Amino acid sequence: MSIEAIRPKKILVFLPKAAANTIATKLAERGHESIAVSSVPEVFDALRSDNCSLAVTTRPVIDLLRRIRPIPVVNLEIFFHAEPSGDGPLITSKRFDGSAFMKRIEFLVQPTARAEPADVEQAKSEGTRERRAPLWWIAAKVMLGLPRQRED
Repeated sequence: MSIEAIRPKKILVFLPKAAANTIATKLAERGHESIAVSSVPEVFDALRSDNCSLAVTTRPVIDLLRRIRPIPVVNLEIFFHAEPSGDGPLITSKRFDGSAFMKRIEFLVQPTARAEPADVEQAKSEGTRERRAPLWWIAAKVMLGLPRQRED
């Protein structure tokens, strides 16, 4: 069975210019190639070039990116956590969880293995496991008084 490794591509960072450059710099420090863009025309060009394997952006533009090209998108907002500061009135500041962000990126850029179609067909024909009927079908057969097992 031959398996080919799929090389990770660049990470698209679609944020305002300063934020995009900051995230791209952090990604470069970890050895990831990225493209920092801050306008919709730049996003179209980057996604249509097929050079990006995933994107980093904020919630309002996730749908826009997925309409251009269906790729995994990391929502940067989920890595900001409220943190109370001081003893006075309740004032919260946001803290960026860079460690969790990089763990998510590392997980998404891991090379995946893809088996060739002939190998997949061979694995299926070797009978790994017989397909079972969905539970709703089994329940319907029981209610109708039909035999539960298929007779060959």
